[in-house]
Amino acid sequence: MDLQNKNLESILKKAENDPELMEIVKGIVYFCQAASLKDIPLEEVAAVGTVGWTIGKDPKLQQLLEHMIKIGQLGIGPEH
Repeated sequence: MDLQNKNLESILKKAENDPELMEIVKGIVYFCQAASLKDIPLEEVAAVGTVGWTIGKDPKLQQLLEHMIKIGQLGIGPEH
């Protein structure tokens, strides 16, 4: 496979033998395409992806995110 993009080739090669990873790749492509259709600039899509990846690497950030979501669901915060 010669896609002329070493990072894309790398993840697709890994995903060939990992069905869970292949679903993740499909999801990333699907949501990025949806963002494009909403005219969201690539730089903003990349920023959101970077935040998600960073949260995935740091359990404390994951806990903080979950806490913030719970607070939002309770209707607590300046916007309520």
